[in-house]
Amino acid sequence: MCAASLQRLQRVATLAQELQHSIKSCSTCAVNRGSLFRSPPRSSPGRWVTSPAPSFPSRVRTMSVQSTNDSEFVMESIELPAGAPPVGDVSKEAGMEELLRAARGGGGGVRVSRRCNGCGAWLHSNNPDEHGYVPEEAREKFSLTGRKKDSAAPKGVPVDSVPDGVEVLRDSSVKYKDKTRLLLCQRCYRLQHYHRLDEHVKGGFYRMEGGRDWEHEAEIVEKIVRRIRKGSIVLMIVDILDFESSLVPELFDGCRNRQFPVIVIVNKVDCLLDTMANKEKGLERLKVWVRRMSRQIRNVHANDVILVSSQSGFGFKQLEDPRWIYVVGRVNSGKSTFVNRFLWYIGYRHQGVVHYKRAVGGVTRSPVPGTTLHFVSFGLPKGFRLVDTPGIPSKSQVTAKLQEAIDLYAVVPRRRINAISYALHTGRSFVAGGLVRIDQVQGNISFISSFFSLGITLHVCQTCKVEDLMSKKAGTFFYPPHSSESCEKLGPLVRHRVEVFGSSDRAWDDIVIAGMGWVSISGYGTKVLDIWVPKGVKVFRRPALMPQQMRNRGITRFHVNHRARSPKVFRKKKAIIKARQDKELRDKLREDQATREAQQAESLDIPHDAAFVDMQELELPAGYSVAETSDQVDSN
Repeated sequence: MCAASLQRLQRVATLAQELQHSIKSCSTCAVNRGSLFRSPPRSSPGRWVTSPAPSFPSRVRTMSVQSTNDSEFVMESIELPAGAPPVGDVSKEAGMEELLRAARGGGGGVRVSRRCNGCGAWLHSNNPDEHGYVPEEAREKFSLTGRKKDSAAPKGVPVDSVPDGVEVLRDSSVKYKDKTRLLLCQRCYRLQHYHRLDEHVKGGFYRMEGGRDWEHEAEIVEKIVRRIRKGSIVLMIVDILDFESSLVPELFDGCRNRQFPVIVIVNKVDCLLDTMANKEKGLERLKVWVRRMSRQIRNVHANDVILVSSQSGFGFKQLEDPRWIYVVGRVNSGKSTFVNRFLWYIGYRHQGVVHYKRAVGGVTRSPVPGTTLHFVSFGLPKGFRLVDTPGIPSKSQVTAKLQEAIDLYAVVPRRRINAISYALHTGRSFVAGGLVRIDQVQGNISFISSFFSLGITLHVCQTCKVEDLMSKKAGTFFYPPHSSESCEKLGPLVRHRVEVFGSSDRAWDDIVIAGMGWVSISGYGTKVLDIWVPKGVKVFRRPALMPQQMRNRGITRFHVNHRARSPKVFRKKKAIIKARQDKELRDKLREDQATREAQQAESLDIPHDAAFVDMQELELPAGYSVAETSDQVDSN
């Protein structure tokens, strides 16, 4: 045996001993309910096999390995805890290290050998504050593979027979068909079904070595590129509604340096195509614009840029390539939605029930940055896999400044954008929610076409009044943010002065707010505008994406009820205010109760040399009284 092989065997033996010591020190070892390893085709020397008995803890039996210099390595049987992740060959150093990490667990306990189908986190029931948490009572409803079947029973009373002459109708609709549900962590379940985010979960793929959080985008880019399998194809998702911010040139360079073929997928084109009268001409114009703008990505070929819609399935015919496929890109660019739609397109049958319009089922998709916490892979024909990766975070987007789920769902567009155009004179301002303010400082009349989500309020007022108006009504009349507290966390807005040019019937320049949308400026002549955004949010000026919007749709006379001020929004805001008031009332009652208990627990200051205490002058805390003596009780 060569020296390198001998060193590897010594390393495996050391890791096995460390694994055994880690498992013995763990007090939460449960009985394993199945085999932990994929069974090898045959048990060859140096390979470990498992005990198939389901009623006993799994044991890894090690074979003693004889080397050429008559040195022998003998390792005892190791008892594995329930929840150790499956590995293929633990006689190698990588497999043993993976098993050792599982034995150490996370959050003080041992993790289950299943990942969340929504975000890729390890499922466990130890710590609710850690990602991947699922309640034990919810986990018991699913099988060992994380699946369960739900069937909707028809309403009514079942009978054994029907009278003669009664017609029996057979209902063969899909509503009574068995539906397969996949096990999700508590965080993914709340995001999918309730659009609720109690608090941001830290860690996951965004936790760097040493337990620290990420500081620069390059750290996440390097971490993702390093884990891509050789010979794979990389699909870089770019959001057409946030083109500049969703481009990650460093990610493109990192993949090209490792010789991965990269295809740029421009997503969410349906949000713009649905507003066009002639979709064919509009699609061709979008392709020309995208290919011109994609030149800022270094050495990208025009044929490697494909326009798709993950919501409707448009453009997926160009993506058939039998390889390992990695889907990468910026947060909120639509990677998880693309993965779900791609699996539907190829006929993948192991994803359970997926509602694409409601965003329920499958890989979790939400406007919360960092929804996908780990790599989520799906098996494809011929041994290939489709892998969804965590998004590249950015500190220069509006979504990075918002903390509440209702604000994030209002900012990120989920359906077609219904652009609206207003006239803006010098000395007047345009306000989009409590996040963006545009003042016209100089120039002729401007026609401003806003391409923002339908959940953002729009307003036009005089510049001399806008500052006082926003300070009073931000969070109540202007939203998002939907609360005054969230507006205070954003801090004061920062000014960016931009000079644009427009003609009478078309726009030449767009002003882009990173992570939120853009406005097109038309109207003859040069204009000077002040753009006010939260600190740290980037503002771009670019060639117009929809230059004919004002001419095709015309100018709208401003009214306060045009955008995002519907009864549905008012009901949501009322529910938020009520929940906050209830929480404040509960906190106040708890503080009062704690104060009373503290007063009752206070000790009385009585001198040690006092012969007796005058009970008439003694002031007892509230809720206390003087106990009667035995003499008083006997006399009564």
